[in-house]
Amino acid sequence: MGCRVETVAMESTGVYWIPLFQILETPSFEVKLVNAHLVKTLPDRITDVLDCQ
Repeated sequence: MGCRVETVAMESTGVYWIPLFQILETPSFEVKLVNAHLVKTLPDRITDVLDCQ
């Protein structure tokens, strides 16, 4: 890929994550489904406020 993204982490929100997870789950990406409570403790994470700017 152009951006050299190798790992994608995503939260499970209802059933909306399933199609995207299946599309990204290829040899090109390491896809991780993470617990939202654990993600909140990561430094430098993107929030909805930061993401929309």
